[in-house]
Amino acid sequence: MVQDVLSWNWTLFEDINQPAGHEGLLDPMMVFAANDLIFLLPLLVIVLWFALARWSPLARRDSDGDAARMEGHIVLALAVVGVVIALGINVLLGHLLFEPRPFISHPTLVHKLIAHAADAAGAGDHSAAAFALATVLLVSARTIAQRDVARWLAAIIALLGILAAVAIAVARVYVGV
Repeated sequence: MVQDVLSWNWTLFEDINQPAGHEGLLDPMMVFAANDLIFLLPLLVIVLWFALARWSPLARRDSDGDAARMEGHIVLALAVVGVVIALGINVLLGHLLFEPRPFISHPTLVHKLIAHAADAAGAGDHSAAAFALATVLLVSARTIAQRDVARWLAAIIALLGILAAVAIAVARVYVGV
């Protein structure tokens, strides 16, 4: 069973990583997504928090607006807690189930476009943090939309968060780390 999962994992890795280093336009975009797109997610959390602030032009001045402002504070707190938990679980799993990164276990088969430490494979820290933040944005957007405060902005931010998390995860595999 475990061998089947590892085999499937390797096949998926190869399918995503195979074009790396051979695509003039895609390679720099994937390097950017793998290294720098992670910074978009905390920015989205802050934009959502600012949109719900008392002085924001999007804020309402009634009890729903007060509840949405509280939701903005909760978004910030959940974002921090979510990232800490995701990274903590990642570190724990890396120690319990050490699987070498593909560029270590298959150095001649992996197209590695960026440098990376030879630590444990599995869900990487970038992907774990990105999906933790995207999940917080998605759940918060749903709650904020129910209050009808900055509904469109919350939905756009949640969608951008999910797309960024997926792009980061795929890009990290594409660049070989």
